[in-house]
Amino acid sequence: MNLIVPVSYFFGTPCSEVWELDTSAGNKKLLHSIPDSGREVRGKGITGLAWLDDLHLVACDFNRLFKLDKKTLSIVSQYEDDELNDLHSLNVDQDFIHVANAGRDSIDVFNHQLQLLERISCLNSDEWQKRKAGDYSVSGSYFDSAGCGIPFHRRRVPDKWHFNHVFKAPGHLGGQVVATSFATRCLLDAHTLEPVSSALPIQPHDGFVYEGFLWVTTVSGQIYRAPFKMPFDFKMVIDLFKIAPHQGWCRGLLIAEGSMFVGITSIYEVTTRTDWLSCPIEETRSGIYQLNMGTMEVEAFHDFSSTNGSRIFTMIADR
Repeated sequence: MNLIVPVSYFFGTPCSEVWELDTSAGNKKLLHSIPDSGREVRGKGITGLAWLDDLHLVACDFNRLFKLDKKTLSIVSQYEDDELNDLHSLNVDQDFIHVANAGRDSIDVFNHQLQLLERISCLNSDEWQKRKAGDYSVSGSYFDSAGCGIPFHRRRVPDKWHFNHVFKAPGHLGGQVVATSFATRCLLDAHTLEPVSSALPIQPHDGFVYEGFLWVTTVSGQIYRAPFKMPFDFKMVIDLFKIAPHQGWCRGLLIAEGSMFVGITSIYEVTTRTDWLSCPIEETRSGIYQLNMGTMEVEAFHDFSSTNGSRIFTMIADR
């Protein structure tokens, strides 16, 4: 089968690409480079990607939501505003697009015409005004300092909940919007901020609904699943990095045609968020693991590593 894989890069000029992966032959092909937006952020790029309909895909980068033509992958339309910051995943259902707006600590709701319908803010008014004004303290070089003069939509800011992946399944969950929270290590109801899952020992990132279960990845490579009903009671299915040859920051997840695909990204700096890493950072890789769903054995590793620091957030099946 073929996968569509969005790739961005840590180093050099910000760049967003869309690749095709033939999982049978292991061949990779660059399909398209997304044009610059004029709002690029160093070390950032395309993150979320999903099918909008049979003719279009919808994608997001750090501060932009955009619709792509299926055949040409050219941008058909896009949405930008000054409160989009560090967008991660997006979820498409028959009526809406839900986007995890991590730097704003919100879940943003759009229709299929990319019109913003609702911003579910998970910050109170005072918290948001301080975030916007840069009234916060930072350490290290990752976040931009308060006095940097960079506008909010291009500023790398510390967050509170750090939503990575959002779920909204029509006919399930009572219509609730649920998101993985890096900070709390569980899933939260976006409207109430109440936990709706058991806590995980390591921070969750992405998820996938398959055969009545909700599956989630954690950044350290453990994969959990829970029956698709709340509260979600997660049980570990596999500890990937104990059986796989390469480690990395674990994010994207897809299950299709008897295989599980897990995306990982190379690590370039050891921090408290990577204290689980059990190999030198020089040995980490960016790529996609392919596992047999019946045996949970690794069938292949599709390597996307690059000297420019390739980043993989997600992957989807081609149509």
